[in-house]
Amino acid sequence: MSGNEKFDRILCFKIFIPFGLAYFLSVLLGSANSIMSPILIETFALSPADLGFMSSVYLAAFGIAQFPIGVLLDLYGGRETLIPLLILAVIGTLIFAGAESYVMLVISKIFLGTGMAGCLMAAFKTYSQWMPSEKLPLIYSFQSLAGGIGGMVATRPLAYAFEIIEWRYLFLFLALLTFLTFVLLCLLVPKSNLNKKDVSTDEIIKSFRTMLGFCIESRFWMVAPVIIGGQAVMFSYLYLWVGPWMRDVAKFDEVTVGMYMLYAFTGAALGYFLNGFVAEFSLKIKKFPIEKLYLIFGAGVTFFLALIMIHNNSSVSFLWVLVMFFANMTMIAFPLMQKLYKVCEVGRALSLLNFTIFLMSFIFQWFIGVVLDFYPVVDGRFSAQGYQTSLAVIVVLNMAAVTHLYFELRKRRII
Repeated sequence: MSGNEKFDRILCFKIFIPFGLAYFLSVLLGSANSIMSPILIETFALSPADLGFMSSVYLAAFGIAQFPIGVLLDLYGGRETLIPLLILAVIGTLIFAGAESYVMLVISKIFLGTGMAGCLMAAFKTYSQWMPSEKLPLIYSFQSLAGGIGGMVATRPLAYAFEIIEWRYLFLFLALLTFLTFVLLCLLVPKSNLNKKDVSTDEIIKSFRTMLGFCIESRFWMVAPVIIGGQAVMFSYLYLWVGPWMRDVAKFDEVTVGMYMLYAFTGAALGYFLNGFVAEFSLKIKKFPIEKLYLIFGAGVTFFLALIMIHNNSSVSFLWVLVMFFANMTMIAFPLMQKLYKVCEVGRALSLLNFTIFLMSFIFQWFIGVVLDFYPVVDGRFSAQGYQTSLAVIVVLNMAAVTHLYFELRKRRII
């Protein structure tokens, strides 16, 4: 092994440690509401709509922050963009740990969503600057896997931790871990090689306009709908509603709920991890276009989600594993999107895509709570019919996204 090759691997490892840990915490903190929803409902007397809105605020703040983050990533780089954001995440975690009212919960989610909004895109941008392009799909997979593991920890392991430690103290520990991530990012990751010291206001405004211009481009909307639908399902359910679904529809006890949530997050983690390998393989062999794979993964999300909606009982509980697996396999949209944009545009294009994902995730997550509010709560359980009604709407939207992609690929003679 050459000295230069060894150096590159060491550099990759040094960059991965803080970025991987940041994304691990982003998913853990974002999805903790699902397993701890009974605690929050009891402590703060939340209705389904309250629970849905409070949790979805995280996704809304996360999504809105993508606009400035996309511009900052292309102008300054991933390290420089994420460092101040992690301080906001620390503040948000501390507010959540000390919250005494519903308003404080919502404020904490605004800080947390904004602070964690750059974890994945900043990592992708930094890897694209320092790593060989042919290795990026593999590196992206490991980065995404870190988030998947964070989600897995937010299931039965987190529930077990709540049995040992009072939830407020646990979130104080997570605030400390987030601050440690901030320190590691400052110490281990080299400064950006963009050489952008002074950026004029005109340059920033121009970058924003270019980013907004992507919104009306056919290349963007060829790719966007399927991953928006798939990831909105993943975020709205794994970040909140899959746990209540297991309790209210499948009628599982708390231990079983935690285990099935762990299974679902395992499916999500596999999807996080494998989508990069699949994308790399597809780009390498060039016999089965990545666009076709993308269509198959979007159809998989829709099909298994439809089965859950139709049966709506414990017999289809394990299908959430497949839903989450296919939902995260749609993340091959990111390397697919990179094929369509220049290197100087990638940060803004991916951040715009992330914004649309989190906007729809916010809508899905809140919408489910609003629908449930129309149905009676029986024996402390939300209505199974309410879950089915909201899921039917989501299935139709995902079906429309897959259909749109199919005709777009036919128009471009890809299939």
